[in-house]
Amino acid sequence: MTQQLSGLETLAQVIRDNYPFAKVDTPVPLEAAHQNRHRKMVIRTSVGKFLVKTYQNNPVVLDALRFQHRLSDHLLKHGLPVAEIQRARNGQRIVAADTWALELQRFVDGEPMDVSKKTLAVSAEALGKMHEVCRDFPRPERDARMWRFSEVPRDSFAHVYQLAQKQGDPQRVAQDCNRIALFLHEASQALSFDARSQFETGLIHGDWHGGNLIFEQDRLAAIVDLEFSGDGCYLEDLSYAISNLCVRTTIMPERLAKRTDIVLDHYQKYRKLSFAEEIAMYYAIGVKHIATVSYQIQRNGQVAGHGPRDWMERLAAQSEWLTERAKRIRYG
Repeated sequence: MTQQLSGLETLAQVIRDNYPFAKVDTPVPLEAAHQNRHRKMVIRTSVGKFLVKTYQNNPVVLDALRFQHRLSDHLLKHGLPVAEIQRARNGQRIVAADTWALELQRFVDGEPMDVSKKTLAVSAEALGKMHEVCRDFPRPERDARMWRFSEVPRDSFAHVYQLAQKQGDPQRVAQDCNRIALFLHEASQALSFDARSQFETGLIHGDWHGGNLIFEQDRLAAIVDLEFSGDGCYLEDLSYAISNLCVRTTIMPERLAKRTDIVLDHYQKYRKLSFAEEIAMYYAIGVKHIATVSYQIQRNGQVAGHGPRDWMERLAAQSEWLTERAKRIRYG
């Protein structure tokens, strides 16, 4: 196929030429979707609605995509819902042109996860089950100890601090910063490169948050976006999940504890945490949380309706709660 992508109608024609559909409409860009890694569109056909993703046509990108397809099959086989990939007429799941390629995913009706007691339990069991059933799943090699969010980028955090100083009482902001810095110092020891050798590794999702968990009411309809899946530390997935689903939107200790305990109780139905993981997990949650908020404020100015001054106060309170939980595990 030598046809070049020159518009949405051309893309529709490529799909007509390669897929067994009697009717194909012109694709429509997916609203509110990140388009930085690849383009995402929705297309209606005679057999239903699909998500169209386009990629660069090069061996590295397409090999990674084939791995995601194999993983998707494996998850589906073990009862974990995914967006299934449509095969073309030739039986392949990737249609490649000269410089680009595409795949069609079944469009999953539903909404991104809305945090509740039920959805927290369902999502945590799904994550634990994924870690368990994928223990021996073949995956590309990478150093599982070199995980994201093992430390906070200093430049991003310094930028938040400087903005907060301009918005509020500089002395109060400095006090909050000191509280966060104390947490990060303890975290650097709990998450040191040597310490990570104590944490179990395996296949992880790599981007476990509510936007990648599609629900129909309280039922998990699909786990999506396997792009970051691969060899990694299970704590990376777990800290990402708890940071996004339990910590991000509250500073109330009772709510933090309730949400986190739900996730841990249901996750451990499939995989038990070691003593070292239980302690380090709270530091990993905080580091991931601070790093993400710092990065997003640097880009957007606000995160979840709060500006830099509010976030310095919130991060300080959340860090102290996470420290207390870690020390309670360590010292009883």
